[in-house]
Amino acid sequence: MMKYIRPYYDYYNGPVTDVNSPDLVCRTSDMNPKNTDTRDVSAGATVGLIFKADDLPGSMVFDPRHVGPCLVYMAPMSSNGKGDVWFKIFEQGYNLDTGKWCSDHVIAADGQLDVTIPADIADGEYLLRGEIITLQNALDIGGAQFYANCVQIRVSGGGSATPSGVRIPGVYKKDHPGIHFDVYETITGYTIPGPTVYVADNAGSSKDDNDDVDFTSDTDHDSDTTAESESSSASGKEQDGYDEVPSESESDTSSDPGSERPGYSHHHCPKAYRKR
Repeated sequence: MMKYIRPYYDYYNGPVTDVNSPDLVCRTSDMNPKNTDTRDVSAGATVGLIFKADDLPGSMVFDPRHVGPCLVYMAPMSSNGKGDVWFKIFEQGYNLDTGKWCSDHVIAADGQLDVTIPADIADGEYLLRGEIITLQNALDIGGAQFYANCVQIRVSGGGSATPSGVRIPGVYKKDHPGIHFDVYETITGYTIPGPTVYVADNAGSSKDDNDDVDFTSDTDHDSDTTAESESSSASGKEQDGYDEVPSESESDTSSDPGSERPGYSHHHCPKAYRKR
């Protein structure tokens, strides 16, 4: 399960809360790839990221009070995540029509978040960084929780695009309206932090053909890009139409005094599925 994920401090580690911490990259300062294998992925393929507490039947995906946006980035592996190298390939925030966050849809899909690898990016090895920012404590500056992990992938069948990137840490500000945010008041809009989502020139081939759930965001953005995602339920085992891919995304819902249920803790087991 941990075969393709950059090592992090502890299987049960908590979130990063400092937007300037080097841990924000992959939720660890240990960026040594020596014990991490690289997974083959086709350009334009749909990858299902799984955020779950465990693989036990009927178990809670994660605490539903941990609400917030989902973001996915890529960077050339040769950069080791350093410099202006991270380009965003997916974002989903808050839907005004349904009153649902991306995290709610991840829970409803049994922990799965489908994202598409851009069809036109250059072949090569990349870090794929999946992230959920939970905002249950974000009324206070410094209260947002960043759950991210990075998986090593090898992309083939792509084009020649080399999208411009941003720096992590550095892309987020602690007082950004999408990070310092009150989820308990009536929400009239939400600004997703970070850069514009990169859209492949061959956009048609990078669309997901799974229309089970359409939760196009009605939120505000730092850019004009509105991301669309379709989710399918997935268990901890291989399912029809998917190949299991250990995910970069691992989410921990450790208890926080004053905001969490006493003695209530969830630790999210990373997995993913590559759509066939």
